Amino acid sequence: MQDYDGDENFDIFLLDLAASESPLNLTPDTGESILPHVSWSPNGDSLVFALDDGERFSICKLSLSGSGIECISDHEFCDSNPKWSPDGKMIAFDAFVAAQDYGVFVVPSNGGEIVRLMDRGKPIDASSPQWSPDGKTIAFTSSELGISNIGIWDLQSESVEWITGNRHECYDPQWFPDGRKLSYIVGHNGNLSIVVQDVETYVTEALEVEAGVHQQIRFGRNPRKIYFTFSNSNRPPDLWTVDLERRKFSQLTNSFDCMIDSSRFAADIHVSYQSKDGLEIPALLYLPRSFDPLKPGRSVIYVHGGPTIEHMNEWHPLIQYLVGEGYVVIAPNYRGSPGFGRKFQTANRFTLGEKDLQDVVAAADYLIKKRLTDPRRIGIVGESYGGYLTMCALTKYPNYWAAGAAVVPFLNWFTEIQNEREDLQVWDIENMGDPEKDHRRFYDASPIFFIDNLKAPVQLIAGARDPRCPASESRQAQKKLQESGKMFDLVIYEDEGHEFRRMENRIDAFTRITQFLDRHLN
Repeated sequence: MQDYDGDENFDIFLLDLAASESPLNLTPDTGESILPHVSWSPNGDSLVFALDDGERFSICKLSLSGSGIECISDHEFCDSNPKWSPDGKMIAFDAFVAAQDYGVFVVPSNGGEIVRLMDRGKPIDASSPQWSPDGKTIAFTSSELGISNIGIWDLQSESVEWITGNRHECYDPQWFPDGRKLSYIVGHNGNLSIVVQDVETYVTEALEVEAGVHQQIRFGRNPRKIYFTFSNSNRPPDLWTVDLERRKFSQLTNSFDCMIDSSRFAADIHVSYQSKDGLEIPALLYLPRSFDPLKPGRSVIYVHGGPTIEHMNEWHPLIQYLVGEGYVVIAPNYRGSPGFGRKFQTANRFTLGEKDLQDVVAAADYLIKKRLTDPRRIGIVGESYGGYLTMCALTKYPNYWAAGAAVVPFLNWFTEIQNEREDLQVWDIENMGDPEKDHRRFYDASPIFFIDNLKAPVQLIAGARDPRCPASESRQAQKKLQESGKMFDLVIYEDEGHEFRRMENRIDAFTRITQFLDRHLN
């Protein structure tokens, strides 16, 4: 899959590893968006993927023989993540259905009746379908029981067997090649570890290199080995493998320069604090080596995006850069973050930009109360939805901040929904409401209308080809900031989208953010 300067309008390319020709674009004439998840048919002659038809994403099939693209799913939901059955006769996929729920569906590979995963006649929340090697069952992830669990759906009986309990959240099942075991990811306190479970005896074994984030589990030709990526606060992501017979971990790639001492980086500390309304909010805290509890100095609230993303114990180069410069950094997992149960994840529905904002601002209260910061030297930095919350914080709680940097933010709910991609519109409407019926809610939650309240200097960084939080949002803010006479910086990278991919742009953005904070927090 390849897009163009971050615009997320992907095309599918075919590369012949044995030939020297350039990759072949299989979808050169599609003007619609394609999601970057492709599944090969078992016989290798076709691909399935999700294509935007102008109203929603549907599952489509592309034959490599040249017969064109054929739509094989047609229903009311936005589809994604297709997986071909082992016999090639069926396609399983998931779809966003309502609120923050997903459903798993099955459709014949040549099109036909779409069947939804149900448990004894009841449709349930489900995602990440994985066919068993014999094609008789599908493993999936679901928060139906209150937290994320792993279930197995029997296609013949249309019943579900839950194989994990309600202790910690579990994600992303992968079948062993023999079908007797499953591996999946278990989350706890910002860490993700690998668990192997026998589907008949329920015996489990946890595997981890060390505390951190293990993910993207895959099996190769050797069924005794699991491949995965691993990172934590001290290690950038690398490819690893574990030999299940000897329980031996091997690192296959090394992203660190040999001159870098990884012990220089700050490990995260798991903390929690009460929000403005008393809700307990988990967070990760990073302390610099130079921190002196008798002389608290500069600090930054780092706000993750999503909002349904959890800030975890993984590699965050901007945070390490800031901590290395002497900043105390706290990264709250505000309500709406996954990893803490279904109730917590959906607690921000129809209160976006209000309740989750209170959780973010309460992180500053926590630092002040614990004497981890000078109250006059607190900055706030966020990306994507975190950039939006950064602008909300700067305009709704202006007395807290010495400076703020919003990376790829949006500021106006009305224009954001109007200009974003169809599947993103659906999620926003499901979780924020209707722009016309809920006009007051949209207005109050849009920092663009409260720019006059700003007291701290603000930095805006955007990508010109961003389909999620368009650069027009930052340009709106630029106009308002100029009219109000506020102090601000604006940087727009013309060759970037929502996530900056070019190393020179990432280094430039990180450097600009740190220099901006240095100027105003010193």
